[in-house]
Amino acid sequence: MVAENNPGALMGATGAGKPVHASAEGSRKIAQTTRPNKAGTPYRVTPIIGEPFRIVVTGRVRWALDRLRIAGAAGCTPITEPAPRWSGYVFSLRDMGVAIETITEPHGGEFAGHHARYVLRCQAAPDWKGGAQ
Repeated sequence: MVAENNPGALMGATGAGKPVHASAEGSRKIAQTTRPNKAGTPYRVTPIIGEPFRIVVTGRVRWALDRLRIAGAAGCTPITEPAPRWSGYVFSLRDMGVAIETITEPHGGEFAGHHARYVLRCQAAPDWKGGAQ
């Protein structure tokens, strides 16, 4: 019997011989919708070399840009500013032309290894006037 080999089966776990899932038979198919189009927040980015430009960021990418701005020359690490995908946020910002340096640092502890420190290498400020790009 299944229950003898699988103690979880006694509690109705998957594989217990009785299905524990819902059936959607006869229900309409509902298409996945995309997220609503959010306007985002405009920022004016002034690189060390080159002309200033404007970007518009939303969500976690905006959050990451704000954290980098506040951190200044000290930069941010996933250890000091926990977030699920720092590398992804930095990738998105770099794709928009924002200069961000990655510094690899070792760390000790139970799970010793290395981590990234991200440092903003340009000026970025909210552009509430919404000037031309």
